Amino acid sequence: MSTKKGTGLKDYDPSNYKDSNSGNYRRLSDQLAAVKAEEEQKQKERDELIRKEQMAKLILKQENETFWNTPNDQIIGTQEKFFIPPSVLEIIDDLDNQLIGLKPVKEKMRRYAAQMLVHKLRSDNGLKSEIPPLHHVFTGNPGTGKTTVAMKMGLLYKEMGFINSGHTVQATRADLVGQYIGHTGPKTKEMITRSFGGILFIDEAYGLYKEDSRDYGSEVIEMLVKFMDTVPNTDFVVMLAGYRNLMTRMMIANVNLMSRMGNWIDFPDYEDQELLEISSLLARTYGYIYDQPAQAKFIEFMNIRKEFPYFSNARTVRNVMERTRRIAASRILKDALENGTRYTMKEIQTFLPADFQVVIDEIAKLPRDSLLP
Repeated sequence: MSTKKGTGLKDYDPSNYKDSNSGNYRRLSDQLAAVKAEEEQKQKERDELIRKEQMAKLILKQENETFWNTPNDQIIGTQEKFFIPPSVLEIIDDLDNQLIGLKPVKEKMRRYAAQMLVHKLRSDNGLKSEIPPLHHVFTGNPGTGKTTVAMKMGLLYKEMGFINSGHTVQATRADLVGQYIGHTGPKTKEMITRSFGGILFIDEAYGLYKEDSRDYGSEVIEMLVKFMDTVPNTDFVVMLAGYRNLMTRMMIANVNLMSRMGNWIDFPDYEDQELLEISSLLARTYGYIYDQPAQAKFIEFMNIRKEFPYFSNARTVRNVMERTRRIAASRILKDALENGTRYTMKEIQTFLPADFQVVIDEIAKLPRDSLLP
């Protein structure tokens, strides 16, 4: 008797019975799941907006009740509880001692200290009190103290409680802009994240703007704007610095960036008397006697130096004082070798008019278009 083969369950091959529509079912299922997830996300966002709106109404109600129900003559704070911390005053005093002039800049920093006090008063008494915009544009010529002020502002903001650490990360175009496609983003992000909790200070920031739309500097500007919008003020503060005219042109061409830079400070050039005061401060720092005859020669040098391009205010003063210190050392050694090896205390700590005459003679006859330090 013959039997049929291949009809038992053990010979069943599911591949022979594959449903040709199963792929479509999976795609449809995935699409439905994606739609559901999107609806759930939208519902969460709607709920969060409603929650924020209700919270804002509650805060506004509390503020109104505080405003209308508090008698105008009620004392809401005393000097014993509300005062500018000594650490804040110390930073401002340091700025006074370390930087000559800059009265408008120092006055603005004092206003920030006052604003901090009012901020705390309002906050403790139930009134609206938001941290003011902290981003800055510094404009002015080289050597007018922009970098120093940025670092002091970082410390000031920290002591005020506006930011968390107060450190300053200094950058230029070279630190932010890459050399090829895809390189700028990571470089810029690294510098930004390093500055979190402090200050990102970009010197010569106008270098980020080029009229050529293919320049990678525009990507840096876009990232700065993005982080300003998404990262709280307490974690990310930007300060941009550069020449007045170039910074103005850059901001006009980048309105999104300009609208977020709420504070502009112009750093004026130093007056002649202020330049002399800076040289005297440096002489004291070096431990040198710097009397009137030597100071007169310094003034003579500065008047000649201003006839050359790229005068850099305090930076130029520092350069000439360092140069004069080396000349004084050479003079002392030469005199000792020619007249016997002996040094007096006065000799090794005194600037002479002849020391400054050397630096005057070095530049006096140079073409006025020469580049000097």
